[in-house]
Order: sequence, then structure tokens, then C-alpha cells
Amino acid sequence: MSELPIRRRFNRLTVRTQARLEAGVGDRWIPTLVTIGLAVALVAASLARLRSLGTGIDLAGYSQALWLISEGKMPKASLFGSDVHLLELHWAFIMYPLALLARFFAPARVLVITQALALASAVVPLWRLARNVANLRVGAATCLIIAYALHPATHTLAVEDFHPESLAVPALIGMAYFGALKRWVPYWLCIALALACRADLGLVVALWGFVVIGHRERTVGVWTLGVGLVWTLGLLLVVQPIVGEANVPSGLYTYDSASLGEVVIRFLTHPLSSGGELASRENVALVVGLLTPVIFLPLLSLRYLAPAVPLAVLYLQADLPGTGAFAGRGSMLLAVVMIAAAYALNRLGTMGVDRVFLDGRILTTVLAAAALSFVASSPVSPYERPWQWSHRDATDAAVLAAVGQLGPDTPVRASPSALAQMAERPWLFALDPTQQPSAAQASFPDFTRAVLVVDRDQPPRTAEDREEFDKAMATQGFALTFDARADGVALYSRGGPEAAAASGGAAS
Repeated sequence: MSELPIRRRFNRLTVRTQARLEAGVGDRWIPTLVTIGLAVALVAASLARLRSLGTGIDLAGYSQALWLISEGKMPKASLFGSDVHLLELHWAFIMYPLALLARFFAPARVLVITQALALASAVVPLWRLARNVANLRVGAATCLIIAYALHPATHTLAVEDFHPESLAVPALIGMAYFGALKRWVPYWLCIALALACRADLGLVVALWGFVVIGHRERTVGVWTLGVGLVWTLGLLLVVQPIVGEANVPSGLYTYDSASLGEVVIRFLTHPLSSGGELASRENVALVVGLLTPVIFLPLLSLRYLAPAVPLAVLYLQADLPGTGAFAGRGSMLLAVVMIAAAYALNRLGTMGVDRVFLDGRILTTVLAAAALSFVASSPVSPYERPWQWSHRDATDAAVLAAVGQLGPDTPVRASPSALAQMAERPWLFALDPTQQPSAAQASFPDFTRAVLVVDRDQPPRTAEDREEFDKAMATQGFALTFDARADGVALYSRGGPEAAAASGGAAS
């Protein structure tokens, strides 16, 4: 008897709260608070990973290119390979505006903070898509943006290196939102931003043109289709061969080892083998991981998921090693998955006067799936103890001490985790993290004056392996000038530390 009045009071309180949120308070504060919270979390995690030397070759390569642009030099970062211009890597024009910030701040910090803020800002267009296009109530829209904020793919893109295509996530969601409302000026601005992040995203833009045509906007849809195809096919199949293929050593750098044209030809001429690659365990796990936090809702809105399928097929069956493989595949897929999820929730609900009503059990399931996916799979899960990332251990201290002995122009070859700390120099090369360091690789090219080896980045070595490496390095003219091998760090210099610190000017 006593429970009934309490339940009624609770129900009345819930109805009053929902009415206030629906009246406009929710639209002002909920996406703002979630965006700020996600931005703070992603920026803190990214900076902590950078501070603890947990980044890799991609961030260092783009940081070096950004530094070269800010210095007024040609952005041919030595980490990208031999004579490779920045734009040859997916034509990421977005890097040039970022170079303005690199004139005043450390390039690596500019990149990781920009990436984190871009991913967090995607909450705003996603909220507006859910509210103004899918007509979801505040509760359902809140569930959707929380699922995005907890999505492991969001955190993976933010904290595992830097990838320009991650900056396209808010632009792609904004494209869907403004296109649905027929606000064409911001629609085309979002398309321009997405295309500036990565050339092959033009395929997604092109196929989104069919969605626009389905909304009875034939002219805009045809133009979208044409712009996307001309941009992607023009840059990758016409301009790229003229400029020259990027001379990036296979297995060392996390970029496509095959051009778009080669992937298409291989898929058409060998469909069976390509199908086997497409259905590999790694690819299936990637797709399942993207769909699980939103309980596979996008499969109910295949119309909005379809624009990503062709490019996803090409990505998934291409040879993309390392963490960059996920970024290339995951950024575009994450945006389209969240767009399709918003429309799926609209289909599952019941239309009221002006909003879609959803069963609370569906929303509870979405939140539970997002929370469990975060705990189980996110790189910032409590199991990974991200609060400890900013604490440097003895190895980190030894790496920084070794870096402090090098001049700003010294040509260096180093293990991946040390590269971001030395990116602001003309000549920087990476040791192959997949094999034990060899003197032949470490001393190449001839003007290399220092080699920094961090054991945790390389395959395990025995004491005999280290002794043989020391002898081989001596034959190349290198001496051990910083010995912290108890912490797994060793610095070799050709001609001694003084010569290493002064030799960069002659090499450059």
C-alpha cells in the first residue's frame, strides 16, 4: 500500500523532468556537457600517452611533417620514406592549417589535442541528427551520444597515434545532418572538410549522394556523387601516378601498401581470395566491435549504412599493417555506424505528436552494451589503468636523458616510442619494431650520426645478441655513448656525442 504513492510521485517527477528537458533545456545542456566531458577525457588520455612515450611512428611522422611546414620547408618527412611528400599519403590537405598552430606549440601536442577535440565535437552533430532529423526524445538522443562517447572505436582513434582521417568523423556526421535538413551551405562545408582529411573518403561522400537523391534532392545528390568520385579517382588514380608512388618501406609504416586502383583490380580479378581476406578473423572482429556497442542497430538502417560498404570492403581486404589500419577503417565506419543507429532508433519507436517514443528496455540495452564494450575493449578501460599513463618509469627517464644528449639537427634512427620526442628535426628514421635491430639498418643512411635503441619496442634480445650488435655497430663507426641498458635504453653515436650533436648541419 505504501509503495503506490511513492511510485506515483516518482512517475510524476520523471514526467516533469522529461517535459523540462524536452522544452529546450536538454538541447542546450546535455550535448554541451557530454562534449566537454568527452573532450577532457580524450585530451587527458592522449597527452598522458604522449608523456609516457606510448605513441608510435604515425604521430612522429606527421609531427615531423608539421614542423617542416611551420619552418617553411618542404614537408618530406624522412619518417615517411625516401623523398615522400606529405600529400602523397592520402592527400591530407587538413595538415596545412594545423601547421599554423605548430608555429607556436609543439607539433605532437597540436596533433593529439586536435584529434581528441575533433572526435569529441562529433557529439554535437550527432545529437542534432537524433533530435531534429530522427525526432528522438531526449532520453533516446542521450543514449545515442553516450554510446558514442563510450564506444571503444572513439577512444582507439583518439589515443593510438595520429591519423588525419579521424578529423573527418564530425564532418561526416554533419554532412548527414545538414543534408537531411537541406541546409546546403554547411552541408558542402562538411564535405570539403571530410575530403581534406583523406582523399578516398570521397567514395563515402559520392555514395551518400544516393541517400540525398532518395530524399528527393536529385540535383544536390548528383553533384555530391560527382564531386566525391572526381576527388577520389582524380587524386588516387590520376594525380598519384603522375606524382609517383610513395616510397614507404613495407611493414614499417602504417599506411596503405597498395593504391586504391591496385586493390580494386585485385578484388575484381581474384574475388575468391579477396573474399577470404575480407572474412578474416581480424576483419570480422573489427566489424563486430564497431556494431556491438549499439547492439547492431545500424543493420536496421542499411540505407544509411550502405555508403560506407564499398570503401569498407576495399579497406578490409587491403594490406594495412599496424594501428593505422584501424584508423583508416574505423574512422569512416564509426561515423556511418552512428548515423545509421540514429535512424534505426527512429524506426524502432512509435511516433507521437512530434517525437518518437522508444521502449525504455531498448535504451537500457544500448547503454548496457556500450558500457560493457567500454570496459572490455576500450584502450582507456579501467583494466588498462589510464590514470597511470602520465607516470614515467625508469625506461622513459632514460629515453629522455638520451634524447637530451642529441643536437637539434642530428640525424637519428630510433625505436618508435622515442620518435615523437625528436620529431622537430630534418632527419629522423625509425628502427623496425618487428625485428631485432641490425647494424646495417641502424647505420643507414650514411649520414646517420646517432642510433637510439629502446628494448621494449623491439623483439626480445639475449645478452649475446646485444654484444653482437655492439660489435657490428663498432664496425660502422658507432660507439656506445649512453648506456642505460639496465632500463633497456642504449644510445650509439658515430664519432662521439660532440660529433653527433654537430653533424646534423652538414647532413641537412
